[in-house]
Amino acid sequence: MRRMFSTMSFIFCLVATCSAHAESLDLTKATVLVRAGDLPPAEKIASTILVEEVERRTGVRWKVVTECPEASIGPIIAISTVAHIPAWHAHFIPTASGPMPEKKAEAFAIGRLPTFGGPEKLLVRGHDPRGAMFGVGKLLRSLTWGKGQVSIESDFESSEAPDRPLRGHQIGYRDTANSWDAWTYDQFEQYFRDMVIFGANAVENIPFHDARLPRVMKYTRQEMNTKFGELCEKYDLDHWIWVPVEVRLPNDEKEAAFLKTQEAFYRSVKRLDAIFVPGGDPGNNKAIVLIPHLEKMAALARKYHPQTKVWLSLQHFKTDDVDLTFNYLIEKKPDWFGGLVMGPGSPPMEPTRQRLPKPYQLRWYPDITHVVRCQYPVAWLDPALGETLGREPVSPRPVDMTQIYQMDYTLTDGFLTYSDGVHDDFNKNLWTQLGWDPNRSPRDIAREYARFFFRSDLAELGADGLFGLENDMRGSLADNGTLGATFLLWQELERRVPKEAISWRFRMHLFRAYYDFYTRERLAYETQLERQALDHLRSPVGRDAKTVALQIKYSIEAARAILNRATTHPIQPELHAKLIAFGDELFRDIGLQTSVPKYDASGYERGAVLDFLDYPLNNQWWLEDQFDKIEKTSDHAEQRRQLDVVVNWENPGDHGYYDVIGHVGRSPRIVKLLMAGDAMRHETDIPMPTQRWVGEKKNVLRQAWHSYLDVIPSGITYSDLDQSAPYVVKLFAQRESPLVIDGVKAKLLKKGAQYDQVTEQIFEVPAEAVQDGAIKLTWETLPDEVNMNWRNRHYVTDIWVMKKPASFK
Repeated sequence: MRRMFSTMSFIFCLVATCSAHAESLDLTKATVLVRAGDLPPAEKIASTILVEEVERRTGVRWKVVTECPEASIGPIIAISTVAHIPAWHAHFIPTASGPMPEKKAEAFAIGRLPTFGGPEKLLVRGHDPRGAMFGVGKLLRSLTWGKGQVSIESDFESSEAPDRPLRGHQIGYRDTANSWDAWTYDQFEQYFRDMVIFGANAVENIPFHDARLPRVMKYTRQEMNTKFGELCEKYDLDHWIWVPVEVRLPNDEKEAAFLKTQEAFYRSVKRLDAIFVPGGDPGNNKAIVLIPHLEKMAALARKYHPQTKVWLSLQHFKTDDVDLTFNYLIEKKPDWFGGLVMGPGSPPMEPTRQRLPKPYQLRWYPDITHVVRCQYPVAWLDPALGETLGREPVSPRPVDMTQIYQMDYTLTDGFLTYSDGVHDDFNKNLWTQLGWDPNRSPRDIAREYARFFFRSDLAELGADGLFGLENDMRGSLADNGTLGATFLLWQELERRVPKEAISWRFRMHLFRAYYDFYTRERLAYETQLERQALDHLRSPVGRDAKTVALQIKYSIEAARAILNRATTHPIQPELHAKLIAFGDELFRDIGLQTSVPKYDASGYERGAVLDFLDYPLNNQWWLEDQFDKIEKTSDHAEQRRQLDVVVNWENPGDHGYYDVIGHVGRSPRIVKLLMAGDAMRHETDIPMPTQRWVGEKKNVLRQAWHSYLDVIPSGITYSDLDQSAPYVVKLFAQRESPLVIDGVKAKLLKKGAQYDQVTEQIFEVPAEAVQDGAIKLTWETLPDEVNMNWRNRHYVTDIWVMKKPASFK
């Protein structure tokens, strides 16, 4: 029976496959028909994009003509616009007008035309030149292709118009980028083209910021600034620049020098549409001196590019700066001003939109590039991933980014996202497509991404793989049952794609799948090593001092050796070697800088994930530091006592609890929202933890202190307490913790050792609070923290609820 079922399944798949082929329109021998004459840039480049991208994938080179062929041996793909009817229109479409796009800028329509016995005809018609170019992008994303063959579903048709007028991404040629600072002109052009294919219409350069020129750069900043302008002109992309005013105003001499630098750029660049000046991060000038400088910038830019406008973000503006800006816009109505930009640290979007006078626009500047310590962090990211992946790993986030977009897009006129590399490439294309249709399924977008960038027959599995990488980041890494499936799926995809055909986008995501799986394997292994090391420290000791000393010495040596097995006997060394090879390949292909010393990454947080392949995922460094201290102690009884403290560090005793309240897998009494949209909507009542950056060097901290909650949600309840026993609450916190137990300010019994920023604090639990067998912990608000930097505020990392030790009685 099983064999019959398998055979029937195979036949069904075969029939389905044959049917799919039978219902496809073969475009292998197609001819591309375009309008004759001097075409606008977008319409001119449309046919080039189509022909070259098909050839790149299939080896098939389509011919481009300007007159309808008298006799065609294959289908005709015609590209035109509503505004300019080509001379061949009447001959090509004798009895029908063909697919018509919406009467909206950049709209397009694609559809088949009646053949009347002639060749198959597919018409791509744009409302305007950009519409024709974006229609070609949609066609490319919909093709089925292989070596020497191209086809499309026989009933394929599409009609789209963008929902938001501005859809773009920041591509700054500077040191902080983890990849494109190593690119050639051709690589930049291909990336610009790829963004166009997915519907982007703007690019933002960073022409002045960051003085360091990394060794990977192939051109000067000035050369690449010129190239950016040329590429934007060639592809009809709006050219924006990001220009922080880091001169501390007022300062006539430095301001004049900065304006001189700007003017040289404005004079040299071929196209410039907008200048974005962040009010802070960096910058931080008061609005009263910054706005006059913006006027001067605008005047200089408009000498060479009359249409250019200046935009401003209110990032880190104080209330008086915000009010002054709005009053200026209302009273002066400057025509050189384009609008406000919503960036990280800006005032809330809705009141900004309400106060912004017409006709000024509101642009979004979302951070789609980072996963921790950022505007849109991954909710409750496991610290093992936060420590090793850093802020800029390869990070497709289809569900999170869709939710984030859908929350606020209606308040904006579009976006240019913040990015510093290619690791967020999927997120860029997702945002671009949501700018066309905010209700589009992220899975549909993932399918198109995989179809176009991986291989057309891998659309479904590729989409599954992208979603899987996002799911790898949800919840406890140790308990993530889907991560192994994601890894197996990517291995299957790897088997299906010949090594020579693997694109850098495919390899980049494959790398993340291997990295996640290796990290989970390493976490399980190193957690087990720590348990074994602690077990050795629990060995019994003799009665005489000499025996005690020897046993302590040998138990510590044994524990060190066990912990060091992470290095001397690493888990799955073949995976480690493969990850190193991936790093070499990605650096060779696209200059992806996954290491600071090896590839000149600008910082360890910026995608340098290979530098953390051996970063301990247990408490090895803290334990070794404790061993050093114990070995320096001459009193053997004190040594034994200190070893007992180390061994029982997390042990809360009978009817006790130990929670690491910033760790997704070790905080069972904390309410968690793991989806970014939900977490953002409830950030005040159900906050997420913050992950500390502790650096790449040896740091003798416990894993519990790598993440923390600086705002405790509504309270933490501990039940099943021994009603007949006195209790204490021990915790580690930065600053003195204002603990409240069952509504009463807790009495601090003891302040213990300080480790880095956190200090041990022990509080008494009132006897009456335990009478019902449960206590609720809350914390007072500290008023002095309102204007304090977030790094210095009070936070709690881990908590013990335990019976009062005998030493406190």
